[in-house]
Amino acid sequence: MKNRRVLFTLMLCMLLLALPLYGCGKAADTAASNTQATEQPSALPAEPATYTIVDQLGRTVEIPKKVERIVALQHHTLDIMLELHAQDKLVGVLSDWESLLGGYVADVYPGIKDLPTPGKISELNVEAVASLKPDVVFVSNQVPKQSLTQLEQLGIPVVGITLYVADKEQASTIHPDLVNPDEAYTEGLKQAIQLIGQITGTEDKAAELWDYVVSNRAIVSKHLSEVPEQDRIKVYMANENMYTYGTGKYVGVAMAKAGARNVAETIKGYKQVNLEQVAKWNPEVIFVQSRYASVLDEIRGDKAWSEIDAVKNNKLIIAPDYTKPWGNPTPESMALGEIWLAKTLYPDAFKDVDLNAMVQHFYQTFYGIDFKE
Repeated sequence: MKNRRVLFTLMLCMLLLALPLYGCGKAADTAASNTQATEQPSALPAEPATYTIVDQLGRTVEIPKKVERIVALQHHTLDIMLELHAQDKLVGVLSDWESLLGGYVADVYPGIKDLPTPGKISELNVEAVASLKPDVVFVSNQVPKQSLTQLEQLGIPVVGITLYVADKEQASTIHPDLVNPDEAYTEGLKQAIQLIGQITGTEDKAAELWDYVVSNRAIVSKHLSEVPEQDRIKVYMANENMYTYGTGKYVGVAMAKAGARNVAETIKGYKQVNLEQVAKWNPEVIFVQSRYASVLDEIRGDKAWSEIDAVKNNKLIIAPDYTKPWGNPTPESMALGEIWLAKTLYPDAFKDVDLNAMVQHFYQTFYGIDFKE
């Protein structure tokens, strides 16, 4: 009995000794838990509301992260926005969009006819633009610097699109002196598509559009390997009032890409020439843009042109609307215009190329409509 009491007493003592340790353990656990709670990071900082880009005028511009309202005062930009399916963000456009681009724009986006027109490619009404509360305004390099400054002072982001890459001084001129026009326009169009895609939130469509351009240019290059250099055809682009494109403009690049020899390569930029010069060049083919189709009637009706090879052999050709052989490139002119020109000049080398199918695919994929001449 005595032994049982001793054993009981020992067990009671051990229990009493253990209780403080258990309490300390619980206290330590609670303290550690409280410490961990206080060390948890606070809420993550809010994402910046803006980001910066460098536009094609070499200007650093702060752009809202979310762009919903755009004023497009440059027709190339408007065209690319339609191809990227970003027209729902337009709240204003240049007033002469139809004469610069064509009636198809209204087929792609019927609502354009109801949009305000606060300017043109070379001028804008600052108050009218500001009243539209745009998140971004797209302009060309022809807009007066004073107008850009006024918009910037109002806190409106303005993005310049030129379609070519050049230093800041050349980027601000209408007819830049480009050391390597092919490289400048190719990289310039790519950059413009990517910028517009980034700002409108259509990066995937922009990448698809540029890939299409690159793919079609590769087709041209591959097929032209069958045409010897000495057989390249001499061509002339006739515009109104005897103006034509020399070196430094995109048309010259397109001609070279399509295997043609631009007879006006001895002049720079977009210049007025005379019939005597054209007669000396003696082009084998004369092209005109579809918007200047009447120029061909003038050439046919003027006997002074009759001794030029292109006229004698009736090689007077209107470039379809989709080719857009302008001073600056568009996705269509690189993807469709160059291959049209090459196939027109060298049909045997391109007989396996179904250009009509390519045109319809482009218009359905990027404009969402069928092409109608």
